[in-house]
Amino acid sequence: MLAQMPVAMYLLRGPAQVIGLVNRPAAAGWGRAVDQVRGQPFFEALPALRGQGYEAAYATVWQTQQAVTWREARITRVREAGGPAVPGYFDVTFQPFYEGPGGLAGILVTSHDVSEQVLARQHLHHATAELAATNAGLADYVRELTQAAHAAQAHAEGRAALLAQLLEQAPLAIGLLVGADYVVEACSPGLLAHWGYPRAQVLHQPLAEVLPALSDQLHAVLKEVARTGVPAVAQQPGPGGAGAVPMSFTYSPLRGAQGGIIAIAAVQLSGSNT
Repeated sequence: MLAQMPVAMYLLRGPAQVIGLVNRPAAAGWGRAVDQVRGQPFFEALPALRGQGYEAAYATVWQTQQAVTWREARITRVREAGGPAVPGYFDVTFQPFYEGPGGLAGILVTSHDVSEQVLARQHLHHATAELAATNAGLADYVRELTQAAHAAQAHAEGRAALLAQLLEQAPLAIGLLVGADYVVEACSPGLLAHWGYPRAQVLHQPLAEVLPALSDQLHAVLKEVARTGVPAVAQQPGPGGAGAVPMSFTYSPLRGAQGGIIAIAAVQLSGSNT
């Protein structure tokens, strides 16, 4: 029956640990045929297994008559005669074997190769550790980007506040138009006076809502400036419409750090009528 067992099994007889019975899976795991090891002392037949804990396990079973169990023990074996030593992981049970009334007759050893499971778990552990390290690095990177973004935002807000202060004191009519709708994000008192509207009706409003009568004309000019990046000059009449005194403006693209156009500045040409 032992010969038909699918797991490696062998029986060591007596204190000399002679291999009395052994099945093919056990012999194959040692790189031997059954006839090459049967009837020989264990360590004479398999010297490569010395110093890996077998001596202590056998001695414990003989002295205590208690079973010894290894779980996922790392064992190095020579799978082929003259070949390299190959490590693996095994669940091994050393069981006292009794024969008749004479007491302990030997040690029955059962060994199950669990290398695939252990290596798969180790691989998963390493992959998880690498993923955790990657995620930690990514978290640090995101944190750095967030801090940089906050710093950039604070810097931008500071610059915007400074720009607003400058426009408040600018002697010319100046406006800052942002986005595809040309939203008025900043304007000087001179521009408000020219348009004839209070600040609350102008700031953060699309230009088409501020100056509906000039919407088509101005949008054509602004769209061309945004497309080409080339400044343009055009006139705006005052709040009285076509009969009002016109004022000449230059519309200049403003570029961000990446080179893209982020706004258009409308600036009164020096010397034009107000």
